[in-house]
Amino acid sequence: MSKVISFATQKGGSGKSTLALVLAAPLATEYGLRIAVLDCDYQQSIVKTREQVDAANFAKLREANPDAQYPYDVYPWQLNRIFDFIDNPEHNYDLIIIDVPGRADGDDVFNALTACDAVIVPLVSDYLDRASTAEFMTILEAIKKAADNAQIDFQYYGLPTKRVAGQREEKEMDDYIDGLGLSRFNSSLGHRKAYTRASTLYSLLNPAWARYAGGTKDTSDEIRRVCEELIERLGLPDRRTTAAASVSTASTSAK
Repeated sequence: MSKVISFATQKGGSGKSTLALVLAAPLATEYGLRIAVLDCDYQQSIVKTREQVDAANFAKLREANPDAQYPYDVYPWQLNRIFDFIDNPEHNYDLIIIDVPGRADGDDVFNALTACDAVIVPLVSDYLDRASTAEFMTILEAIKKAADNAQIDFQYYGLPTKRVAGQREEKEMDDYIDGLGLSRFNSSLGHRKAYTRASTLYSLLNPAWARYAGGTKDTSDEIRRVCEELIERLGLPDRRTTAAASVSTASTSAK
């Protein structure tokens, strides 16, 4: 069965759609996962990235390789129809990623979150964001306890993002979340321009695209650490050997 995750928060502007973009392509191309992204956000950032940013590069790629495909599927989707997609037996995905609206404060949002195996919460080390982030994660902790009592698998994790090395606020945020007994990833993502240029066509682990986006070895290293921690925590298949063998001309034709 598919694993279902969402990137969610009560605070807009935390970069949850960017997280979905940064991680989906490498999980598909590097680790061989069959992925669907349901863009339920009002802004439709992921759908727009595919239609308005990646379409031209994809057309060029198809000229060179008519069999080329996007590495994962993207669907504009209504939040109140989440279960129609998840419960469809024809959808043979390893991982379904739900990008929920920026403010997780409605019944539709929380119904969608309860459909997930895991909810990933961006942890931005802004002092003013700490209380709202912790409040949201405390709600997820209550959902987890109810799910545990019902013997339903549900997890949530904070994912430190937009990190700047050496700033004391980063440690303070981690200590704050740990002190509340809330779950978080050990890995993190830095505050990097390359992440704002994430693509639905090319992975930032693709050296050519990483160079174009302004990425570095550190960028690739931290993306890999997050991908591998996510795979381990969710018990997802890791098909790195197969994925590496099937990399198409996409790896050499990046802009």
